Parts: sequence; C-alpha cells; structure tokens
Amino acid sequence: MNELPPTKPPRGVKYGKDETGCGFLVNVIKSLGFSETTEERQQEKLKIEKEFKRSDQRLNELVSRHDQQLTQVLPLFSQVSTEITASRERIHGVKENLGACKRLLQCRRDELKKMWTDAVQHKYVLEMLEQINELRKVPQRIVSFSTKRQYLHASKALTDALATIQGPLSGVEGLADLRVDLQSRRQQLYQRLHEELVTQLYKNSAAEAFSNFQRNNSNRLNSSFTRGIGARRSTDRIEANARVRKALMEMAQGFDLEKSEVIDDGDLVDPELSMTYFISIIVECFGMLGKVPESLEVLRVQIQTQLLEVVRHTTYQLISLNCNVNERDSPLLTLLEVIFKQFKAIARTHSLLLKNYLAVVQKYSVVGPQPYDLTDFWAQAQSVLQLLLTDYLDIQNASVEDAQSAFAEPINNINSYFLRRKVPSTKKSLFKFDKSSHYPQQQNAEPSAGSNSVKEHRRNASDVSTDDNLTAAALGGGGGSGSASGSGNFGHSKQQREKLLICKADQNVITKVYLPLMNYIQEIEGFMKCKPGQPCSLHDFIDNYIKDTFLSKGHNRNLQLTIESLSKNQDAWRTIITPEEMKAMSLSRPLLQSTAMVERRLQETKILIQELPCYSDDLLKMVCALLKTYREIAQAAYRGVVQPDSEDKRIYSVAWLKDEDISRFLKTLPNWTDLKTSSQRVKHGKKLQRNNFEPSEEESPLQVQQRNIREAEMLTSNLGEGGITQQEILADISVLKELAVLQESIEWFSGRVSEFANELRKPLVNGLNVITSECTATHAAAIKDGTIKVLTNLALEFDELANTCLLVLHLEVRVQCFHYLRSKSTIKSNSFMNSKDDDILEPDRQVQMLTKRLAEMDEAFSATLHPRKTRYIFEGLAHLAARILIQASNYLEHIDQATVQRMCRNSLALQQTLSNITASREVALDQAKNFYELLCMEPDDILTNIVEKGAQFTEMQYLNALQLSCKARGITDTNALASYQQKLSDILGAKPSTGIVV
Repeated sequence: MNELPPTKPPRGVKYGKDETGCGFLVNVIKSLGFSETTEERQQEKLKIEKEFKRSDQRLNELVSRHDQQLTQVLPLFSQVSTEITASRERIHGVKENLGACKRLLQCRRDELKKMWTDAVQHKYVLEMLEQINELRKVPQRIVSFSTKRQYLHASKALTDALATIQGPLSGVEGLADLRVDLQSRRQQLYQRLHEELVTQLYKNSAAEAFSNFQRNNSNRLNSSFTRGIGARRSTDRIEANARVRKALMEMAQGFDLEKSEVIDDGDLVDPELSMTYFISIIVECFGMLGKVPESLEVLRVQIQTQLLEVVRHTTYQLISLNCNVNERDSPLLTLLEVIFKQFKAIARTHSLLLKNYLAVVQKYSVVGPQPYDLTDFWAQAQSVLQLLLTDYLDIQNASVEDAQSAFAEPINNINSYFLRRKVPSTKKSLFKFDKSSHYPQQQNAEPSAGSNSVKEHRRNASDVSTDDNLTAAALGGGGGSGSASGSGNFGHSKQQREKLLICKADQNVITKVYLPLMNYIQEIEGFMKCKPGQPCSLHDFIDNYIKDTFLSKGHNRNLQLTIESLSKNQDAWRTIITPEEMKAMSLSRPLLQSTAMVERRLQETKILIQELPCYSDDLLKMVCALLKTYREIAQAAYRGVVQPDSEDKRIYSVAWLKDEDISRFLKTLPNWTDLKTSSQRVKHGKKLQRNNFEPSEEESPLQVQQRNIREAEMLTSNLGEGGITQQEILADISVLKELAVLQESIEWFSGRVSEFANELRKPLVNGLNVITSECTATHAAAIKDGTIKVLTNLALEFDELANTCLLVLHLEVRVQCFHYLRSKSTIKSNSFMNSKDDDILEPDRQVQMLTKRLAEMDEAFSATLHPRKTRYIFEGLAHLAARILIQASNYLEHIDQATVQRMCRNSLALQQTLSNITASREVALDQAKNFYELLCMEPDDILTNIVEKGAQFTEMQYLNALQLSCKARGITDTNALASYQQKLSDILGAKPSTGIVV
C-alpha cells in the first residue's frame, strides 16, 4: 500500500514517417522495393528480425516491471463503478419524491386563493362604508377650518374628499348631491385664498415698505405710520416666531399635516414671517385644489391694476401726512423713492410666491402654462411708473403745442400717447381696472361700458416703451370711436390723479429725478436681465422725453462762445493767469490764461454730464471741438516760437528733435522715463518736494555717468565737424520762457483732459450708481468707443506737444553749449589759444558768455517749470561740456603751461555754474581738468599714470595726449611715437594701431 499508484501513460503521441510505427513499416517496404539483389533483401530481413527481437524483449521487461500496478488498478476501477451506480439510483428516488410534493402543493394553493379573495372583498366593503361616513362630515370640517383660517387643513380635507368621491366612490349614485356641494365649496375656498394672497402680495408688502421708509426718514414726515400690531412681551414674540419658522421648515422639507403644529393668528406677530407663512400655505392650498394654472393667470393679469392702486394709496398717504422735504429734495423724489421701495418689496414677495409655485408645480406635477416671472412684473411696474411720470413731467402741455401746429383739433389728454390702437378681437382682456383709482366706489359692481373701453386700451409695456408707438398714438389717436371712448375714460383717470399730485407738474423736474430714476432703471434692468443695448421700456420712455423735449433747446452756448473767442484771438497763448488765480488753483507755476479758461469749460461740462450723464454726447462733441481748436492754437504757438521767420527754417535744437533717431534715443534714456513716471505720480495726487528727486528705480552713479556719456557721444557725433551759428539758436531768453510756460500749461492741461476722460468711465456720478449700461445703445457706444477715445487721443496729443517743448528746451541748452564752446568761428580762430592778451586769471570769453547764458536760462526755467523738469534740462550738461573741452585738444597745434591753465579755468568756471544750477558737484568737468593736466606730464609719466590709476579716458584721447606731450618736448621720431602707442595698447589691452590718430 505504500507503493505509488500506477501512473497514466501519455496519450496522443504522434509519430512521423521516420519514427517507429507506420513510418518504420513504410521505410521497410521502400527498402525492399529498391533492393536489386537477394543478398540485399536477406540483409534487410536479418536487420528487421534483430529489431523485432529487441522490441519483444523490451515489451516483456515493461510488463514484468508494472505487473503489480496493473493488479491494483483493476479492483479500484470495479469499486468506483459500483458506487456510481448506487448514486444514480438514489437520485432517481429523490426526483420521484419531489414530483409527489409538487402535486400536493398545487391542491393547497387553490384553497388558499379562494379564502384570500373572500377576505379582500369583505375588507373593501368595510372601507367604503367608513369613507362614506367620513365624507358626510367633510362640509362641517371645512367650515370649521375656514373660520379658524386653517386653510391648509381645509384644503387637505376638501381635496381628500373630492379624490375619494371622484375615485373609489365615483360609481355611488347616492353621493351625487354631496359631490356637487364639495365642488362649490372648492371654488369658494379658492376665491377666499386668492383674496388673502392679493392682500399679502400688495397691501401688506406696500404697507410694510412704507412703514420702514418712514422709520428711516422720520425727520421728513410730520406724523408716524405704524401697523396695528398688538403689544406682546418679547419672550412671547420670540417663542411665536420660533414656532412659525419651525412650521415653514417642516413645510419646505415635506411634512405630515396631521402631526404638524397649528399656528394661530396670534402667533403671527412678525410681518415678514407672517407673509412668508401665509404665502406658503396659500400656494400649497392651490396645489391641493388643482388651481395652480388658474391662479397664476389671474395674478399675472391683475399686476398693473394692483400697482396703480398702490401708487394712488401711497400718494394719498404722503399728502395726508403733510410730507416735508429738505430744500435740496423734491416731493416727487420722496414719492418715487417710496413707490420704488414698495415695488421692490412687492417684487420680493412675488419672488417668494413664484418660488413656492415652482415647488408646488414639481410636487404635484402640474401640467399647464409656465408661471410668469419677475420680468413680467417689472414690465407692468414700468408702465405704472410711466403713467406717473407723464403726470409730473407735464408732457401734455408740451405736446399740445406740437399737436396744434399739425392738426386742427388739439390733443387735450397726454394719456392718448399710451392708448393702444383698437383691434377688433374676441380675446379675453388681460387687465381689469375695477379696483383702480378711477373706480373707487365700484369695486363690487359689474363693469360698465366705459370700463370695457379702458380695458381695451390697457397699457402694455411694449406699447408704452416704444417711441414709434408713442408717436403713432399721439398723431393717430388710436383710430375710431374706441379711441375717443378710451381718451374720455383716461381723462377721468387723469382728473383723479391731478387731485393727488404731490407737487406741481414741471418739465424741469427731470434734472432732479433723473439720476435716482436711472438708479431705479439700473435695478429694474438687473431684475429683468436686460442684454446690453436692449434697455427696458421705462428707459426708452425717459430717453425719448429728454432727447425730444427737454434737450431740444440745448445747453452748449458757453462752449460755442469759447470756441469763437479762441478762434478770433490768435494771441490767446501769450497771456498768463494772475497770482490770485494760481493760488486759487493750487498751482506753483504760471499757466496760460487760455488754458485755464478751457479747463473751466471742461468743469462746466462735467457738471452738466453729472446732471444728465447718459445724454452728454452733444456736450462732449462740443468739448472735443473746443479742444481741437485749442490744440491748433497751441501748435501754432509752438511754431511761432521755434520758427518765428518763415524764411528761416533752421533752429538746430528743433532740427535735432525732428530726427527720429535722436528723439527716440532721448525718450529711451532713464532720466526721461523717470521724469514721466514722476509726472504720473503727481497727476495721481502724490506731491513731490523740491529736493526729492529720487526716481522710482534709482540709478547708480555709474549708470548716470554712462547715460550722460552716451547722450554726449550721440549729440557730438550728430554735430559733426561743423559749428553752430548765432542764427541757429534761440538767443532770446523771453522766447525760451514763453516756450517753458507753453510746456507747463500744455502738460497740466493734458493731465486735466486725461482726468476728464477717465472720469467719464467711472460708474459713480454724484454718489449714485449710474453706469453707461443704463444709457441707450447709441449713447453708450458713442461715449465709450467714440468721444472718450477722442478725448484720450487729444490728451495724448497735448502731452506729446508738451514733451516736444521740453525736449526742445533740453536740446537747446546743449546746442548753445556747442555754439559757445565749439562754434565755427571758435574753431577757425582757435579762440581758446588766441586770448593770451586777456586777463590770465579769467576764463575765456566764450566760456564767460556761456556761463552767463546758463544762469539766465536757469532763472527763467525756475520761474516757469517744475524743478524736476529744470533738473532734467541741465542734468548731464557737464558731461557734454567736458567732452567738448576735451575734443578741443584735437585742434591744438602745441601745448604749454598757459594753455593748460586756461583750459582748467574754463572747466572750473563751467563746473561752478552748473553746480549752482543742479545743486550737486559736477565731477564730469574734473575729467576735462585732469585731461589737460595730463598734457603737462612726460609721455612715460602718462603711461605710468594709466598703470597706477587706471584708464580714465579713451584710447583716442590718450593718443592725442601722447602726441601733444611729444610735440611739446620735441619728440618727432616716428618710431618713438609708435613705441608709445604700442605701450598704450598693451596697457589698455587693445590691438596696436598702424599709426598715430590725431
């Protein structure tokens, strides 16, 4: 038993043609077939017999080796076969037993089904009897719930009863009378709920808004107005409000009406919570009663009628309360403020109502028209506001004159502007006026023929908002007898409203109410989500009134007179403002009188724009014309300064500035960018002290030196070898002073124009949130994309002219340095060397003239320009003067001690003058003094000085110094000069030149 079980031989072994098996037999046959002699066949036979013997021997060995395993396998196979047979018999027995059980269960199922059916029938009969008993009690329960204002319970009971009587009990003929009674009670309950909802929506919301307004503005009204709420202790109020909030939360999350707490009227002490609670309950009741679509349509139709009643009642309240206002205010502003707050409160209530409606629609899967939205409400509110403004803006009297000129029969009532043309139709009217101000005693009466005419000429938002419709109504009168009837009824309404006007009608009242109205319009357009360029109807109404009526006479006379005066007076740029005006304007430098006058016109225009910001297009056009005229005058003034004689077109500084390379180079230097940056900071209110000239990113002394050297090299290279004559400079100091005043005035005015243009983009006007989006698409596009861009471009043009003037002054100072230090006469006569007869202790005559000239210009600029500009003009001038003095050595034929001393005195004189001007030691002129002192040294000493102190000058300047030093010492050997040049090149690290450069 310990031996291993027999192993299963491998299966599926296939043999090829060359292996043992069929392949071997085929090979034998082939061998025999190819054998030619008997000997070969005999050999093949012996070979096969030998192989058979070997196979037989191997087979016997395998059988003897596995004999024991075969003996074990055969009994095991017999045992497994026996067990399988027994299992099959047992399974067959189980199948027979299961079949017997199935047959027995089928018999029992039929008996149980019959018994269950009988039980269900008895139970249904009992339920029907109980339902009938409950239905008989429903009318009494509904009356009880309605008396207690428990509308939700009443609706629930009525809805359940109707569902039962029209559902499971629909076939019971004895319940027909009860079915009719429940239908009638359903309609009565709906009418009562609707009246309660209207009270909450309009009367309570408006009263609460009026009460809040009066509490916030108690100083503006004589008496108080409070709602009648019983006084209760604070703890009771808190507990009652908590119960109401809990009920609202349960209602929003879904609640069991039978288990919810009943809220009594005494617990509704908070007006807001009371309104929210009642609206939620009423809308839920509409959903239970299946009146959601009908109630929504009725509410939508009655919006305008109810709002007119709110306006009438509020006007009556303010008049009866003796509305007192401040001198700056208008009674109409107070009325509009109260009405708009009431409208917003009503809109919020409508929003709450619609939210409850949407929840009910989803809850009860109501199929029908979609609920109206707040856009519909604000469309009707705009129509009511248009009617109100029509009365107070006196549009009737303004339009009568125009109508008389076009027609023989005048239009006596402005309300005809808003009458809709009568179109024969049998459609149901959308609005009723049975509760408006012109039917005060007929709320419960049947509508008359006049009332039907009014209904036919209802004011729709689309009819009132369109200017074409207004004009058509005014000219056509609505057409037919319907128009006359409508006009008569609205005339009666007008008479009623005239008695309730809170102030006298006046066209000029628009200037007082326009900005508040635009605020209201902005809010309305936000509520209605109006797209840009599509204003609301009230906006169109005001826009048409202001353009066609109020602004017809124009407000631009002052601007026109200013343009005429500037055009006729060609010397307007010469007169400056007085010291008193400078003090009043908080200025430290004088300005042109014309600049101050034009700036005052800008301020006047700003005030007009603040009054009517959306209608400033004409004003801004006049301002642009004024600025363009003044720009031409300023440009003419500049040309008159830099080109006084039409035949003489050569002022060197102006010619340089016209060179784009020079102009671009000067404007890329850090001192120019720093100057413009500081000017921007001054425009934004950051005051700079006189000596506080640090740039925003301070340059290091090395950067300043490199910048000044670059500027000096650029100007020197552009001058070339020639000089500058007296006719090519601005020799008159008064002319330079006029140019400086022009620059200061134009730059200041550019900032004012830019500030004016930027203020037009600001959304706040007079503290009221009025932005360009409230204006019409035409105005908004003109101001944003047109006029403001023109103003900005004009400001940039003025700033560019101011920059030109400043750069001309900057270059003029340098041009005069060239004129006095490097003029053509100076170069030809070598005046630096030919003034030995003068006082040896004084600088050269040209240097004295230049220092005097620089002092005069500094005095003129200090009185007319900002200190930073004066510093910019004179900054870097020392480097240019030093470069000119050093380049003068190129024209020296020989050098001696007297020449060196004279050049050092010239450098010192210029250094003292420029140091006094810039309030800093101009070390650049020390370079010129050091250079000429270098000429007194031996050539070897010059090279030694370079090694010890480093290179202070360029290689070209050192070569000139070595040449002059060699000439002064009689060294004329070319090899010696070449040796010195080689040493200089080795010291400076440059390749040696082929000769001496002079």
